[in-house]
Amino acid sequence: MKSMLKLTVLFCLCLTLALPSACAESSLRGYTAQDGYVYLTLGTYPQTAEGDIRPILWRVLTVEEDRAYLCSEYILLAHRIHPDDKEYIAFGADLKQTEIWDYMNNEMLPAYFTEEERSLIVDTPEFGQLFLLSREDLNNRDIGFGTDTARKAWGTDYAFNNTDERFENLFRYSNARGAHSPYWTRTQSTTHNYGGVCTKAEGNLGYIRVVVADEGCRPACYLDLTALTVTGGSGTMDNPYTVGAAAAE
Repeated sequence: MKSMLKLTVLFCLCLTLALPSACAESSLRGYTAQDGYVYLTLGTYPQTAEGDIRPILWRVLTVEEDRAYLCSEYILLAHRIHPDDKEYIAFGADLKQTEIWDYMNNEMLPAYFTEEERSLIVDTPEFGQLFLLSREDLNNRDIGFGTDTARKAWGTDYAFNNTDERFENLFRYSNARGAHSPYWTRTQSTTHNYGGVCTKAEGNLGYIRVVVADEGCRPACYLDLTALTVTGGSGTMDNPYTVGAAAAE
């Protein structure tokens, strides 16, 4: 009897110790109309007017099978899609051949994400690791978009006052501090092939030439859920989850 009691206590202790890990694995979820988004931080980027480095805040759009689809909560910088719209047309608007993709994946990623963080981001054949949302995403109510209000996004102070001479300051739809700004999608305009689809003043979708340099860059990515563990936070915007590489079994 005593042996059985000891085994029961030992089993309960093991189960208790295992619970935090199990909860961590299931804590990331996609958007729901009832509960909204969960948030996490991954990577860093200049975000204050002085260029101070801060963690990037991401909202979790979907969780499907072994990966989560994320987009940056804020517009991190202004950047043209490509410097030559004729080239853009010639290579069929392939995002991986654009200047904005090259910046995100070959400059931003190695400079502002640790090796461990980079290992958590899925390298997709179509879009690489960091890419842009699509027009379809921004019309999708199931992931929290689909309305003019839901599409609106706001730039960081750094995006409006960046110190990189290559980039212009992010456009703002009003002179008032706190006004929202336009940002790109990865979708080519269907009516003007030299244009990229982007958000407009009311949060609606339109297009502008891909050479325009004061439109916003709001990165998106996929996280490999088999490779990560939640290490802290509660998943709210004010207390986002922190993540790290899962321990090898």
